[in-house]
Amino acid sequence: MNNIVIYGSPNKNSFTMELFKKVTAEKSEDTFFYDCFKKSPVPCDGCGFCRVNDNCKFGDLTEFFENFKSAKEVYFVFPVYNGSFPAPMKALIDRFQIFYNARFFKNKRPPIEGTRDVTLIITAGGKTDPLPLITAQLKPLFTVCGCELKKAFILVETDKEPKLITKDF
Repeated sequence: MNNIVIYGSPNKNSFTMELFKKVTAEKSEDTFFYDCFKKSPVPCDGCGFCRVNDNCKFGDLTEFFENFKSAKEVYFVFPVYNGSFPAPMKALIDRFQIFYNARFFKNKRPPIEGTRDVTLIITAGGKTDPLPLITAQLKPLFTVCGCELKKAFILVETDKEPKLITKDF
């Protein structure tokens, strides 16, 4: 797969899905779509299994991680909940622990071959730009997984009059 979408909204008819469709309208069919709410990834329990193995003791993300490793472009698409990600997306992000452990416990550099361009597609009810909080949370994942933030589309004030903020990096 060339693209992977990590979708973190429980709603299919929402500002989040609308913005996602608008931003990715011209993307190819070669996309792996992972819906965090439909798939409900098992949360990381810090067991240490991935410190000595190349995978997680839970097998629910095997297909996801294979697609993530081969992706050239990654889209994180989600509404902001309390300054962060919705819980199922946070559970998925925590499971990237397998790559942290590959890097820091097994000394695999890099833990994943290649690089991935990242686009963030975010919606938020408030008028404050949530990007600084979100990027601070994603920075460790990006660093270990060869991800580089390229674009962000943030739709703020969805509770009132939505305003789109776009940023290139």
